[in-house]
Amino acid sequence: MINEPHIPMSPDELPQQRIHEVITLPPRPVPFDSTVGYGQLPKGSLPSDVPCDMTYLAQVEWAWSPMNNRIDAYYLHKGRTHWSLWSRYWDDNWNQWSDMAIACVHRRGVSEHQAAVYLLLEFWRDETTENSLDKFHWINETEYLEGGDLAAIVREVW
Repeated sequence: MINEPHIPMSPDELPQQRIHEVITLPPRPVPFDSTVGYGQLPKGSLPSDVPCDMTYLAQVEWAWSPMNNRIDAYYLHKGRTHWSLWSRYWDDNWNQWSDMAIACVHRRGVSEHQAAVYLLLEFWRDETTENSLDKFHWINETEYLEGGDLAAIVREVW
């Protein structure tokens, strides 16, 4: 079963935002031939339906104005041959969570932690280039990736 993201409605519900242990990223596997982007993932690398056995990584939020925001919860799936990164995002049009595969890499020689860190890093790097995305404004939830992991990824991307 997939963890349902919780959107904090008060500052008391948010995890620590400012003080994080300074960590370094795990070594990047060589090669790390990931595919990143909406609708860009190769056929056969993903399950035919949204997997129910994914690892919940974290949830972040961008809040540009009261009427313009973005909430993304990230999940990692271990498939037969590939790690895949999924985004669960709040769809304002339908008032529900929607899921989309956004990155993948072959599992050979790539640990779960390396896949989580580097697929998220590559996705955010792609979003900065393709969609001019800025750094998220706060962390809503942490799970597999802690605040220090997210801060280390942010240092590499932005």
